Amino acid sequence: MYKKLFSILTLLMVISHVVIGQWVELNTIPNQTIKKFNFITDDIGYALIYDLSTNKELVLKTTDGGNQWDSIAGLNLLEFMDISFIKDSVGFSVYRDLNNLNSPMKIYKTNDDGNNWLDISPSSTNAGMGNSVVQFLDENVGFWGVGSVLYKTTNGGNTWDTTLLSGTTLQNNVSIMSMDFIDQNNGVIGTWDNSFFYSGSMYSTNDGGNTFNIFNLNTYSTVVNHVNYMNNNTVYASCIDVWSNERTPFISKSLDGGISWDSIPIDTFNIYNAKLKTVDFTDDLNGKIVLKTLYSDTAYVFKTNDGAQSWVFEDTVFLYDVKDLQITENTAYLGGDVNEIYKLNSTVDVLNDSEYKAAISIYPNPNNGAFYINSSFTIYEMKIFNIQGKLILQKTVNNNKQLEINLSGSPKGIYLIQLINQQDKVEINKKLIIK
Repeated sequence: MYKKLFSILTLLMVISHVVIGQWVELNTIPNQTIKKFNFITDDIGYALIYDLSTNKELVLKTTDGGNQWDSIAGLNLLEFMDISFIKDSVGFSVYRDLNNLNSPMKIYKTNDDGNNWLDISPSSTNAGMGNSVVQFLDENVGFWGVGSVLYKTTNGGNTWDTTLLSGTTLQNNVSIMSMDFIDQNNGVIGTWDNSFFYSGSMYSTNDGGNTFNIFNLNTYSTVVNHVNYMNNNTVYASCIDVWSNERTPFISKSLDGGISWDSIPIDTFNIYNAKLKTVDFTDDLNGKIVLKTLYSDTAYVFKTNDGAQSWVFEDTVFLYDVKDLQITENTAYLGGDVNEIYKLNSTVDVLNDSEYKAAISIYPNPNNGAFYINSSFTIYEMKIFNIQGKLILQKTVNNNKQLEINLSGSPKGIYLIQLINQQDKVEINKKLIIK
């Protein structure tokens, strides 16, 4: 708790914030770490994980929102690359088998949660560069990227069409790192140039991958690791920062299905050397990102409701490694470290944005330790922390809207006041300055 509040105080140097949702930690996958989430509903979901006890990738399933996970039956393979479940019990998995010279990449389908797996691989496949991504829209239409080769099926894998990405050859190629299709014709693919420059590109298509419009970023460390294609032709393409570099985190945005792109820098709120680690959008306006610094266990979740033009701090989570974020209809999931999954507790918005800004007043502020707190909503609990995250005052103040506080004699500096309304599930953090 202290560590979390210390991290929040870092942000309070720049902004005060309102939390209308809080991320809680679920320790439900011992010896395992998340590689990818694939939720079907708020509660039913799959996860591609790495098991430290067996050194294998496995597929887990939850039916209760991440409180319990079970390994699905079937394939006991060493190197899963990706999964795509389209509904409960029905999904596809990609596996790499470098001992198979003709088909080093394999794809399987299950209709019964892994009790039976059907090999639907093409007769020959590309080896790629160690990455493979798969997306099925339904039981028939699916896309699978291996290296610079895009495989497409419209009959559930009975037959596959193969396309080499435009402008590439098998000897001088790019690698498909991410993709999102909204139907069998329209989609965007994110790539890596296979060099240590780590440059990325966006390949957009409106004919199912027969032809592409290519937009090259031509900037160091811009591998396009994540794509969100919305139904109104808005597309977000994100470069997840893996290496320490000095460029400003940004998101590429297109309003015409990937034909043209704008670069939107992300305000890092003075978080030192902050990197963009993962991102997810639910529509053309709403999404979340996670920022963190290198070699730190602290990550910061921000949200947008204006199409990435501005970001609002949501919460702090504690992960050394951030792998994946997925937003569902009423909640969200975030993971990366061993035995650590974070889930967003859905909350009730009892005030709109403008009312939140006016919800709390602290006066005088700055002060000499004596001050008042006025609230336009009921306060149930108040805590005050110093800048080291140490709790110096805690009060249970049921049904109060005005508090008189005296911290006279406290050291000068910045403090955090945390006010909680448990009934409406609202937590507000405000900066206090004692001079």
